[in-house]
Amino acid sequence: MSPDEILSTVKKYKLKSVKILMGFLAFAIAVNWYFITTGIERQVELGLPYVSSDSGFIWGVIITGLYTVLYLCFYSIENILLELLIKPKEIPE
Repeated sequence: MSPDEILSTVKKYKLKSVKILMGFLAFAIAVNWYFITTGIERQVELGLPYVSSDSGFIWGVIITGLYTVLYLCFYSIENILLELLIKPKEIPE
């Protein structure tokens, strides 16, 4: 394989994995929103005072962390494949 083929292959799989990660995170955020809304509604039905469950910036940190790990993995794989391609093959004696 040439370096250009390796780069295009890694880019193709990087885009696929980013789309899958975006879908998973959208699903997780939707489920989280549903559980919070349901919990608030049940508290109101029982006449309990509303206690804020504000998670602040937790989702932002989770999303940023997962994307960072994903891109670091692809960066490492890409560099390893290029290094193996460029490195001359050594024949063990």
